[in-house]
Amino acid sequence: MAAAVLPAFVLFAAPTRVLAQTPDTLRLSLAQAVDRALERSEEIATARARVAQADARITQATAAALPQLTAGVTYNRAIYTQFDALAGFTGADTNSIPSAFDATRPARERYDTLSSLLMADFMKGLTAGLPFGRRNTYVSLFQLTQPLFAGGRITAARSAADHAQAASQHQLDETEADVVLQVRVAYLDVVLARRLQAITADSRRIAAEHLAQVELFRQAGTASDFDLLRARVDMENREPPVVQAENLARVAMLELKRLINLPPDAPVSLVSTFDTEPVALDEAVLAGLTADRPALLAAREMVAARQAGLRSATGEWFPTVAAQANLAFYAYPADVAPPGFAQWQKDWSLSLSVSWPLFDGFARSGRVREARALLSEATSQQAMLEEALRVELSQAMGDYRTAVAQLKARQETSQLAAEARELAELRYRNGLATQLEVSDAALLLDQARVNEVQTTADYVKALARLELLTGGRLTLLKEKRP
Repeated sequence: MAAAVLPAFVLFAAPTRVLAQTPDTLRLSLAQAVDRALERSEEIATARARVAQADARITQATAAALPQLTAGVTYNRAIYTQFDALAGFTGADTNSIPSAFDATRPARERYDTLSSLLMADFMKGLTAGLPFGRRNTYVSLFQLTQPLFAGGRITAARSAADHAQAASQHQLDETEADVVLQVRVAYLDVVLARRLQAITADSRRIAAEHLAQVELFRQAGTASDFDLLRARVDMENREPPVVQAENLARVAMLELKRLINLPPDAPVSLVSTFDTEPVALDEAVLAGLTADRPALLAAREMVAARQAGLRSATGEWFPTVAAQANLAFYAYPADVAPPGFAQWQKDWSLSLSVSWPLFDGFARSGRVREARALLSEATSQQAMLEEALRVELSQAMGDYRTAVAQLKARQETSQLAAEARELAELRYRNGLATQLEVSDAALLLDQARVNEVQTTADYVKALARLELLTGGRLTLLKEKRP
């Protein structure tokens, strides 16, 4: 019986009664289990991290449109340079000055001597004042760059980052809805397992009472050995389902504890009850919520992001225009020690640059084709998701109608089977029925109970499926607070 309803998520109007609770037993409602999972779920933490990454990418995309300011200080120590040959100029020889003004010498000779003296002084002063070949050089640079035009790439990149961030937020909403659904299903699985455990235990108890009755009849001579043997076999057949139901309840509770991050050995008592009466559904509302499901909204945002990516790739065919301001300071101290304030020399400039790559080996063409392919893929994925959600909604509504139609009939059948079982026991005690009739009635009662559980499980499963289709924004299964 337990194996027949293992895959279903089901609930009943009353929680399992805990006969013995320790003082540390956690009384857990469904709402508390959901809140605990939302706070501690690794899946949600991962989705939130993706949202944070998308926020950071928006900041990076915005930064491309803002001024860029860089600063740096460089020290250079020259070992040997091409200007070292100029270091040999020592200036004019003062001993040659009188000969340049000696009137007894020819004019041409005096002119050449004077020219040599002047050139020597000039070269000495030139090499002493220019920066070429200096051993120690300090450069301090402040550079301010402002992009003016980039072919629309900056705007497109910001748009793509905005849409990617919106998609990640919708994915977070979808993840939260999925975690909530998992917790609700796990909670109801525990209720189902304990209900099956109660059914099997009750069935074993009834079989044990009937065996005791048959033994009394056998002692009184009104029952045969065959009746006693059949009653014992029936009693023994009730034991395996009890063990299986106990194991099912234990596994279901472990799964719930895993989802809400509780230790496996933590004692827990489930206190929520639920209303299993059929709910009225508005198909138009369901269709509207399904069309705005977070997963579908995320797919639409990804299409918009791919469109922006295509615009960014196309913008690479246009030139880039930027304005730049350079504030440089140079110093050439005689030693390695940093120079003083008065030793720095200014070199400031403004520039306007236009950069236009004319040929890059067809790399831009490849990026444009890739962007178009990504856009086509995102558009196809959106269309497939929309179609799949429409089909799934139609199937879920059909399953819901079927489950509602069967639910009432199964409940009535279970009540009739219980009455038939009691009547068979009464007839057997009065000698009007056989052991076979009692066993058949018990089997029919067990089957009716399982069918009722299965039908209720199908009903709840249909509701859970509809809740998931709406992205968790519509709660169909109403919880009754303890």
